[in-house]
Amino acid sequence: MPADADADRYARATGDRPFRPGQYRQRVTPKDWNVGSACAPPASWAGEEALDVDMAHGLAPDAHVLYMGADSCLDADLMDAEATVIDHRLADSLSNSWAEIIHSDPGHLTPDLVNAWNLLFEQAAAEGIGVYFAAGDCGDSSPDAAETGVNCDPKTTAAQADFPSGSPWVTSVGGTTLALDRHGNYAWETSMGDELSVLTDSTSTARSSASRSSASPASGKAWGPLPGVFAFGGGGGPSDFPQPWYQHGRTPAGSHGTPARRTTPNVAMEGDGALPVLVGLTDGGTFQLVGFGGTSAATPAFAALQADAQQETGRPLGFANPLLYALGGSPVFRDVTDHPAAAGTGPLTVVRDYGPSPTAQAPSDDQQRYVLYALGRDYGLHAVPGYDDATGLGSPSPAYLRWIRRTGGIPR
Repeated sequence: MPADADADRYARATGDRPFRPGQYRQRVTPKDWNVGSACAPPASWAGEEALDVDMAHGLAPDAHVLYMGADSCLDADLMDAEATVIDHRLADSLSNSWAEIIHSDPGHLTPDLVNAWNLLFEQAAAEGIGVYFAAGDCGDSSPDAAETGVNCDPKTTAAQADFPSGSPWVTSVGGTTLALDRHGNYAWETSMGDELSVLTDSTSTARSSASRSSASPASGKAWGPLPGVFAFGGGGGPSDFPQPWYQHGRTPAGSHGTPARRTTPNVAMEGDGALPVLVGLTDGGTFQLVGFGGTSAATPAFAALQADAQQETGRPLGFANPLLYALGGSPVFRDVTDHPAAAGTGPLTVVRDYGPSPTAQAPSDDQQRYVLYALGRDYGLHAVPGYDDATGLGSPSPAYLRWIRRTGGIPR
């Protein structure tokens, strides 16, 4: 089913507005698809497409949305799709929910290829087009993180910022875990980093909980392993590129004679897979609401917020980073830390009940029905007061759009 049809059904199911006629466009050329052995089949990306479209339209309902489908997951086809948008100015903002790593074995991101990408992003910045990239879902992308991280690249050879998120010419969007109070209002945020444990006794029962306190298993049952196993966390850290001017004084300087580096992410928004957002997707002929998370959710959300900001100013905001860092430390951002004061002193945990396994033959098959998530445990990255390599400048607060409305997006 076309993405706009799914998005319209999703909008009706969630109380949003469907697309107006002509508000949604897509450019895909199935006859030119070059999947091969390197890329997953197109159907496997349907959820990511739905996530991008639903987040963009849900958070920026008046924005025109163009879905641009590359012919494969290879850099040449991805670059061709990006260049088409930039060369013909088909959009004011580009949201990208994909990432790769420079240091891997085997490696394919050659210096020439990296330079080509950076030149394209620099062109976008020069033309007033904002480019937004997911920071990744594997913490510092180190080999240790890749041992258990579900979205890690097992070929990684070093801790590193993902690319193109690490390019100095793009806005890197990290992830947070967002908690609401009983009235549905903002309570607190922590860094997106999950360690998982399961009930070790198959006959256990547990109560689902979204509080900061761990739900206790039934009498005589236990969680294991403790501490949990790292599974999911927002990407970030120093990149291969020199520190750009907009990060001077905001991100760590070099030490022991090493130069300062461009550090990711720049900002962060909610994306934790432990508490995923719902998107609308037709799979096997049946429309359903399914959960998705990661910086793949945070990135289109922030791009949509930028579209709302552009609507306030009546002009494109263009390359966002200089403005974002000029506002760093002000109330337009919530300063996200690993353990926010508003969450109290106890452990940050949530228990999810995934329901009985459809293939369960005996009670022991239902062992992993309940999962304990320990939150704020990103791998190799830490959210501290001020700028950090887990959540960047923090998450935008309602004051961000109010400031844009009042100033037109121009610092005084």
